[in-house]
Parts: sequence; structure tokens; C-alpha cells
Amino acid sequence: MSPETLRKDLSLVISKLLRHAAEESAFAFLGPNPEARLLGLEDKGKSIVATIASDGLALDQKILLEQYITSSIPAEFPIVTIYYKRLKALTDRIQNPQTADVDSNAKKPFGVNQKIKAIPGVKRIIAVSSGKGGVGKSTVSVNLAVGLAMEGRKVGLLDADLYGPSAAMLMGLMGPMPVGPNQRMIPLEKYGVKVVSFGFMTDPYTPVIWRGPMITKALEQLFYQVEWGELDELIIDLPPGTGDVQLTMIESLPLFGGIVVSTPQAIALLDAHKGLSMFQKLKVPILGLVENMAHFQCGVCGHLEDIFGQEQIEQFSLERSVPIIARIPLNRRIREASDQGHPVVLSDPACGHYYRPMIEAVMDYADKASNLSTDVK
Repeated sequence: MSPETLRKDLSLVISKLLRHAAEESAFAFLGPNPEARLLGLEDKGKSIVATIASDGLALDQKILLEQYITSSIPAEFPIVTIYYKRLKALTDRIQNPQTADVDSNAKKPFGVNQKIKAIPGVKRIIAVSSGKGGVGKSTVSVNLAVGLAMEGRKVGLLDADLYGPSAAMLMGLMGPMPVGPNQRMIPLEKYGVKVVSFGFMTDPYTPVIWRGPMITKALEQLFYQVEWGELDELIIDLPPGTGDVQLTMIESLPLFGGIVVSTPQAIALLDAHKGLSMFQKLKVPILGLVENMAHFQCGVCGHLEDIFGQEQIEQFSLERSVPIIARIPLNRRIREASDQGHPVVLSDPACGHYYRPMIEAVMDYADKASNLSTDVK
């Protein structure tokens, strides 16, 4: 069977599956023209990537549909991986329970410190936090930034983890940053993202042994002595934890929203509670919770194993009224792409699609706020 014939036959099979699924009440969310959701097929060698329009689909609906399609493909076809793509902004569906009113977002910045100072040219600042290190916060931050840039947005990434900066490696970049004639640092740029990292200014093998005043001065330089230009979103990769450094950052900037990253195990969620509470006490809207290392996925058979458990994070989401906006598996391709400096959301869409719900949630919230801001004016 030729590749062209294979794609044609597989396209017919998936279209038929979508049509039959829409006849069941469990898949009523597919709408009246489910076949139109199949946007295309791409041969990736070991698998075929089927791109499905995700407009109007919640995260649990995407997971249900993906499981249905991949388990229903006849054995004579290669492994099929589902990649979701949004065609238009879903400004009427914002997953943002128990956060500040969006109308107030459009009128004034968030924060409790009267010394809050905006970064010129930056429309929205989004902080990515974790209660503890080692849960994949930086990988999530990098893929969020690159994913937003892939949607045509002007994006910056600030790696503000002073003690363990990793954006340089994850983005495949090396410092130092150039300095312009006005003595302002110029971000390095890759994959459509402007990147500033404390790692560009220090030796990678030398520990940072600084006290409070030095840290505060360094943060001010990263925030305000950089030629960011015009940005739709600036993603800040916060240091792990909830100490003085994190508080200084959050109280100094007009944050648009915060994202909390955690693994599903109980010990990690204990610290995630603290990170979430820090945002809430400082009146920062919570955009959502990212479940990293949600399960282990076998690279051969595709079997999923919840090695860190699942019930704890579901309970966390319910108790704190925070939506889970992405579930990222413990996957070798994500690790390999990260080590090579090639964010998986761009280099391997078949695997990078796990980050799509998070990217879409951020865009939805931002678009909603922009529309309300226009209405206020």
C-alpha cells in the first residue's frame, strides 16, 4: 500500500469513527459535523499523526475522544497519534473558577504591593510556579512559551530561577546576552521566543551564593533592564518554593495569572498547596494546575501506568477549585527533546500535543480579558 493510499484509507476510517462516535450521547460534544474535525494526517515514520480540531472540547472530552479513536483503528494501520489544534479563540469558555473578576483584570493590575511596576511593552505576565523542585516546572514553562509563539503571539520567556536556571539548556541557547547602546540587555531569541535567563550571566557550574539585596537587584535588572519590545505574553519561570525571592517577584509585577505545576503524588501536592495559597493570598488569578508526570507511557505498546497515583490530584483539584489544564505523561521523547534543546511542542507534535490544553487555556483567558478591556474602553 502506497503512503498516499494509506493516508486516504486511514482518513476514511477516522472520519467514519468520528461520525459513529457523534451518534452516541457520550460524544455529543463533537457537534453536527464531526468529520470536519479531522484536519489532516502526517506520516512521522513510526506513527501517523492525526490532527483534530479541538474547538469547544474540554480536556476530559479530548482524552475520551483520543482513547476512542486510537483503540478503534484496525490493526493493519500504523499507530495513530492524536494532535489537537484549535482553529479559533474560545472566548466564551474560560476555565478560571474562584479567581478575580475578569472585568477588574482589564482595569487594573493584580498585586498587593503599591510598588508594582509594569514592564514596558508587555501586555500580560504569567508566572509558572511549583511548590518544590524537580516536578518539571521549567519544561512546562518553555513549552508554554514556544506553544504560544507557534500560535503567532509575541512571547517572552524569563527564567527567573536564580539558583537553578535551566531555560538556556531547554531552549538550546548559550549566553551571554548582548547589551544595546542604552545599556539595556537584549534577549536571545529562538523558536520565536525572546529568552532571558539568569543562566546567561553566570557560570553553569558555579553556585549562586547571594543574599537578599543582591537577589533583589538582579531581579530588577531582569525585569526592567531588558529590551523586551512588544510582547503579548511574558512567561516567568519562578524558582521553586514560596520564599522571599518568590514573594519579591510576585509583589513587584502586575501578574495577569499564575500556573501551578505538580506531579500527582501526595508529597508533591503538599507543596503545591503552598504555591497555590501564595498566589491566592497575593490576589493573583489562578489559570490552572498542570499535572506533570501524570502517568508513564510505554514507548512500545502505549500502555499507561499511573505510577504516582491519580486520586490525590483529582481531590486536590476539587478541594481547591482549580482546573487541571494539562496532563503531561512521563515520556522519553519529552525528556530527549528537552535535553537536546528542542521543545517537544515544536519538535515532536505527536508528543507535544499533551501541552495543547494548557496553551489553549492561556489563550482563551487572555482573549477574554482583551475583549473585556476593549469593551471597557
